Amino acid sequence: MIASSGVNDTYRMYLIARRDGVDFNLAAIGDDFTVPYKGPFEKDYMQALFDYGYQKGRSGYRWQKTPPGYAN
Repeated sequence: MIASSGVNDTYRMYLIARRDGVDFNLAAIGDDFTVPYKGPFEKDYMQALFDYGYQKGRSGYRWQKTPPGYAN
C-alpha cells in the first residue's frame, strides 16, 4: 500500500506540474540497482543506495520527464 501511495503521489505531482505549466523533473532508482533489500534501515543497503545515487549524479544523470509507467 505504501508503494502504491508513492506511485500515486508521483503521478499527482506530474499532473499538477503539467496543469500549472511547471517543468517536472524526477530522479528514480533504476533497474541497474541490484542490491537485495533486506529490511528497513539496513546499513549496507542504505549505503549502497546512497552510493548509487551519488554516482548517478556525478555522471550527469538526466532527469526523467514523466513518471515511470505513466501512460497518457
